[in-house]
Amino acid sequence: MPAFGLPGRIQAANSKPRAIALVGLGDGGAAIARGVLREDIAHLEVHVLAKSAADPDALQAIQAGGGELQRNLAEADMIFIVACAGDDVALASVVSAIAHRRGQSVTALYIVPPEYAARRAEDATLKSLRASVEMLVVVSDSSYVPAMIAALGT
Repeated sequence: MPAFGLPGRIQAANSKPRAIALVGLGDGGAAIARGVLREDIAHLEVHVLAKSAADPDALQAIQAGGGELQRNLAEADMIFIVACAGDDVALASVVSAIAHRRGQSVTALYIVPPEYAARRAEDATLKSLRASVEMLVVVSDSSYVPAMIAALGT
């Protein structure tokens, strides 16, 4: 008999490990992504794009890594961008474009310290992320990121 007597109910949540791509944008996002990489989370590919997107050809800046980012985005079940208040996230639209060409959505994790959030002003980083992703998660503590990624991927 199915669990709880409900037919079609998933018996084992997360029964298939999910491949996750985490892209750190800007200096703060890059630091968080590097920290998550040290956590050694299974099924996780981490990319750091700390370089400024002031270069008019941002896509070429991403492809300079030999297309590894594009391969990982294609293989990922979930794609996350992580950035902090004040980070240069102009490459978020490029990461999203690559994901969208493959029919995948993108979630951004935006880390905003409580004292910064108290100003209630929508900054350029937030506006750019909001325009580039399907889901935006705003948190005040970067320790949330590895815990969330680990829980979703296992």
